[in-house]
Amino acid sequence: MLVKNFFLIVLFSCSLIVFSSSQAEILTFGSSIYEGEVKKGKANGEGILTFSDETTYKGNFKKNKPHGLGIYTDARENDYEGKWKFGKLKVKIDKKTRRIIKLSVEEGQTNYFEIKGTGSVATDWFEAKKDSEGVFVLTKKGKRDMETKKTQAKSSQSSSGSGGSS
Repeated sequence: MLVKNFFLIVLFSCSLIVFSSSQAEILTFGSSIYEGEVKKGKANGEGILTFSDETTYKGNFKKNKPHGLGIYTDARENDYEGKWKFGKLKVKIDKKTRRIIKLSVEEGQTNYFEIKGTGSVATDWFEAKKDSEGVFVLTKKGKRDMETKKTQAKSSQSSSGSGGSS
């Protein structure tokens, strides 16, 4: 009886190993390679994405994008670990500044910064860059987006305050 139970446990364990390894597939995107779980032809579930520069992302994917817990290791072997959302990881620099690491299966890794707005848009974040003195300033896109948000905030305030009675 003990031998039979041992045999069943070994057989079950082997079938799990074979089953789980058969779920892993390899997908090629331009110059990057994904190995892991696939759903409807897209990286979905756990996997590893290796870029052409040998940098890697290991973790969860959803619709070909890092999504969920994962670790990106850059060319200098720095690890960026956290909860990724649709290919982006937000790394806090200070209360008003953060770095965005964006991973794309087609384009690889890109970085940019964001700074917090002021006044009526103090809860929103806008694209920024470091100037020649090392100070974070809004990019053209960041300035445009901030002005759009301020205009929207003003119009929503004026429309909510004009509902008087007669």
